[in-house]
Amino acid sequence: MDDDREKTPLEVLLTCPVCQDLFTEPRQLQCGHSICMACLESMVGHSAELPFRCPDCRAYFGKVVEVQKSYVLASIVDDFKETMKQTARKAAKVYCDCCPDNDDNKTLAVKTCLKCEVSLCSEHVRTHLERRAFAAHPLVSPLVDLPDRKCPQHEDQVLRYYCAASRRYACNVCALEGKRSALVTDAASALGRRMTEYMDQRFQMIEGKMTESLDSINKLQDTILNDKVKRPSDSSLNSVTLVLLCLWIIVLSYSYNFFLENQTLTDTVKSQQTRLHNIYSTIAESLAENPLHLHENTEKKYQASSPSRRSSNPFRLHPKVLTLDLQTASPHLQVSGDLRSVERVQARLDYPILDARFDDTPQVLSTQCFGPGHHLWIVKAEGHWEIACGVPRKGGGSAFGVDPQSWSIAQEGAGGPLYAAHQGVRTELPGTAVAAVGVWVNSQKGTVTFYGNGTDGGAVHKLHEFQAQLSGPVCLGLGLHSVEPPSRARIMGYRSLLVQP
Repeated sequence: MDDDREKTPLEVLLTCPVCQDLFTEPRQLQCGHSICMACLESMVGHSAELPFRCPDCRAYFGKVVEVQKSYVLASIVDDFKETMKQTARKAAKVYCDCCPDNDDNKTLAVKTCLKCEVSLCSEHVRTHLERRAFAAHPLVSPLVDLPDRKCPQHEDQVLRYYCAASRRYACNVCALEGKRSALVTDAASALGRRMTEYMDQRFQMIEGKMTESLDSINKLQDTILNDKVKRPSDSSLNSVTLVLLCLWIIVLSYSYNFFLENQTLTDTVKSQQTRLHNIYSTIAESLAENPLHLHENTEKKYQASSPSRRSSNPFRLHPKVLTLDLQTASPHLQVSGDLRSVERVQARLDYPILDARFDDTPQVLSTQCFGPGHHLWIVKAEGHWEIACGVPRKGGGSAFGVDPQSWSIAQEGAGGPLYAAHQGVRTELPGTAVAAVGVWVNSQKGTVTFYGNGTDGGAVHKLHEFQAQLSGPVCLGLGLHSVEPPSRARIMGYRSLLVQP
């Protein structure tokens, strides 16, 4: 707390009379005044032999001091501290990210673009207000904590989703990983419940057997005591030893049978898990045979099913539309207002200079990236186009298919030849021109497969399959390399198949 400034009346009321700071865990005395818990413990410890008095009204409470936590006062103090933090944050200055970095002459920002994640001055914000391409970009008052909105684990991702369980924001990759972890946890919980029920049943059965055995022991002891007078002592001792030995053998037999049944149950659980894994893998492989028809037919099939079956559909349409990232779009590409279509233009567009933008090649990446699992992207294209799957990277200096982290299919004009490219190796593919392309990513097998559908609406066929080492999240990439003939592409949709490992 800054002691040089003058305290407000509310701050004076929320100040502890002992430490002269805002209350921390306030406790209310019998006289009605409040004091910090730490201050109270300190005063009681120093006045063990002296009467404890209230530091405000000097009231005496005897040897026993009764206090209770003031929940309302603690809540008011917390709200006041948060208000002071927000006031200090608003007072901080935010400078334009697009102006030259000159410490002597910095320009204050007037708006912050939540889409571009940059703060803009009055001169640079004009582009967002005048150009249609930025019409969907939300502009807010300058934000001081904009760098804090980056995911600490995935630096290229923005904290977009709020997790109610952990009470924190998460990015796309964290949300996907959390969803997969929740599925695994649910499956483990269900399996644990089944095993617990089975073990309870077995323990109850053993307990019943043990009770019967104890009853038999008691009966035998009564019989031995009754016959003890008639039998010699050595004979009685031998009979008791023989009975105890038989009972011990019975207990060992039950224990061994229980061990065998437990081992059998464990082996059965493991075999069921292996079988479930094989079933999901078989589903994924069968669905991959015709991914373009899958996009149209799978949802119809499950819509006709019961509600319980629709909820268990492993292959479902993602709740959000796959869009293109304007921050990566080349100045020679015009992106549509819904961020799903892109077209090659002759004149260079006036895009802001960003590190992630493709400056030398007419390419653009998707906004969403995808982690482990099976993913299908469907794109319709015409002209001289290129469709790629790659790991998102900073900077746009390289073309698709050149670096080791991108795999692409290209067609040179209507009816032109098809090429597959990866790590600088370009291979011509057999077949005719295609109008729709499906990109199937299988992270379990480590493959990226391209399917094509002819311009005449013919059957879907496999164009090429890459063996890919997917080291991280991947995204869709589009490239348009000529103005004549007109080159354009549109994202038709995508799906994700969650397969348990």
